Amino acid sequence: MTRRAVPDFHRILVAVASVAATVPAACTTRSAAPMPRVDIQRGWARISDSGGTSGAYMNIVNNDTVPITLVGVSTADAGAAEVHETMQHEGVVHMMPRTELRMAVGEVVTMAPGGLHVMLVDVRRSLAVGDSVQLRLQFSDSTSVAIAVPVKTP
Repeated sequence: MTRRAVPDFHRILVAVASVAATVPAACTTRSAAPMPRVDIQRGWARISDSGGTSGAYMNIVNNDTVPITLVGVSTADAGAAEVHETMQHEGVVHMMPRTELRMAVGEVVTMAPGGLHVMLVDVRRSLAVGDSVQLRLQFSDSTSVAIAVPVKTP
């Protein structure tokens, strides 16, 4: 190589190295946060007196690549938290506990008044608008999702 070719080669090498160093940084700043395997959306709970019952409602989204099964709900804000489904049989409305709630890949389960819901039994404090209820959803694969749902009037 000639003397002039060496400095030109050196400048090109420095420029390529400088661009290569900035590419990973640019990629990490633009990437979105990973989607959670289980996403809880639009959660809320009903107002209630201490010692009474309440209901919690939400959408549960299975973003995983395999089916998941909700096997329990817990809270320190009530004596018990159980998944129930409101049903009608021969003109009589009643609630049935659901010990498991299987969700297909990509499925969104809607918990709403008059249907599936989390029944909060023996509420430990009055629940007023503006308060929140802490819930922990347990899934069969040991996934646990903690959420705080605001208390609202229906």
